[in-house]
Amino acid sequence: MKYVAIALLAALPALAELGHHSRSEMRQAMDDARHARVEASQEVARARAEVRGQMRQAQREFQTSMRQAQQEFAGEMRRATAEFQRGMRDFQRELRGAVRNWR
Repeated sequence: MKYVAIALLAALPALAELGHHSRSEMRQAMDDARHARVEASQEVARARAEVRGQMRQAQREFQTSMRQAQQEFAGEMRRATAEFQRGMRDFQRELRGAVRNWR
């Protein structure tokens, strides 16, 4: 029994050192995990910002394309309307001439 007690007393400093070393490793692992989580959060924030920027750019391009298409359509409609009105005036002239000649 005496030898067991002496062995335990001799082993206690080594066990205490082992426990301290384990706690130190655990703290280091927790610090590493915390650091990795912070880096991941920052990367997610950067990715979100990049996606938002790309979405804004796509919206601007879409709006520009739509504006251009609307302007082109409006121009074509003005030309078509003018051409239709010319055709109607020509038709009215021809109709008046035909009515005069018929009398």
